[in-house]
Parts: sequence; structure tokens; C-alpha cells
Amino acid sequence: MLNMPFLQKGFTLVELLVASVISLVALSAIVTVYAATARHTTGELSRADLRQQMHTVAELMASDIRRSGYWAFDPLLQTAARNPFEQPDSRLRSGALDDETPSSCLLFSYDIDRDGLVGKGQCQDNECAPGSDDDNVEQFGYRLSRSRLQARYGGTEMTCSTGNWQTVTTPGIVISDLTFTLYSNCLNLAEQQVPCTPGQPALLRRAVTFSVEGSLMQDRAITLRLSRWINVRNAQLLEPQE
Repeated sequence: MLNMPFLQKGFTLVELLVASVISLVALSAIVTVYAATARHTTGELSRADLRQQMHTVAELMASDIRRSGYWAFDPLLQTAARNPFEQPDSRLRSGALDDETPSSCLLFSYDIDRDGLVGKGQCQDNECAPGSDDDNVEQFGYRLSRSRLQARYGGTEMTCSTGNWQTVTTPGIVISDLTFTLYSNCLNLAEQQVPCTPGQPALLRRAVTFSVEGSLMQDRAITLRLSRWINVRNAQLLEPQE
């Protein structure tokens, strides 16, 4: 009688151990690749967020500053030299919040509702100063404050250290530098070949540059710096002094 050959069913212990080692090596490689991909994707998303916020803020500031000094008035009844948006408390000027770098704040105003009056938002009807009203806030500004970029939206005084300000960047963005520079070119309207002289009619054309640098709070090595040159559309008319 012939003996039947032994038929093996399943795997030996050695085979199981070899298969386990191979599986662990493959799983380790997959986890390593996944972790590297996740870190890279997170970094790229953070960079994209930084670029989007910085460009959005830069365009917002440029658009706002460009309108500085705009005044809707009737030239038959009023003179452009009496523009209330060019008066000392509303005119375009730079400064800084206490303990911040010089020229890290810019103040300006413009006639957003085209009513000819400077909206201050806090005076009461007949108590408003001449040339102002309380229906809109039309005195604006941008400033650096404790590594945050802030925009002015109200207040009783128009200075870099007073009024109501709100942060326009998310907590994950650190603003390390904000600098405004003002330029002007004066045209003597009485004698065009002669430099501007105090007391003579003149036209003051202005421009503003700003540079802003931001970085990610989670990785300060990831930074972005943007600069803009803005030609202020509304020149300031200086009338002759009597």
C-alpha cells in the first residue's frame, strides 16, 4: 500500500515572521511619505494664506490712501482751498503709536458719502463742528500695533494713539514692519517758473509709499514683504493769504 504524501496547510512560523517584517517596512515607508507630504502641504497652505492676506491688505491700503483728500463740493458755491478733508485734524499725515517704529502709522480722510461734510460719528446734530457731521466715519488710518496691522474705524480724536482701531490680519500672521513715506510736489500757480512761496496760490501734489512685512507665527522664517507707490488723486489747493 502506497503512503499518501503529506499536504501542508497554512504558513510556517518563519514565513509569518518574514511577511510581518516586510509589512512593517512597507507600512513605515508609507507613514514616512504621508507625514512628509502632510508637512509640505501644511507649509504650502500656510504660505498661500500669508500671501493672500498680505496682498489683500496691501491692496486695501493702496485703494484707501489713493482717495485721500477727496471732497464732493459745488465749485460755484465753495472754493477747493477750503476743503474740510485737508484741514489739520483730517489731512494726510504720518506718525506712530507709542513704542512703535517712526512713520508706522498713516492718517487720512475722504468724502465717502459725497455729502461734503467730514463724518466723525460722535458729534450730536447741532453740536458738530463746522464742516462735519455724525452720519459716517470718514477719518481713516492704518498703523502697526504690537506686531499687528490695524485700521481706524472711529473715535473722537484723529491721532495714531487715540480712536477705535481693529486688527485686519489673522492671529497667525505677525507684522514685523510697516513704514509709510510721504512725497509732495508743489506747483506755484502765480509764477510757474518760481518755487512755491508761502502766501501765494499753489497746488500740492502728493504720493505715498508703504512697505509692509509679515511672517507666519508658527514659522517666522516664512516671510513676505510688499511695497506700493500710491499717487494721491486729489491735489491740495493752497489759496493765497491776505
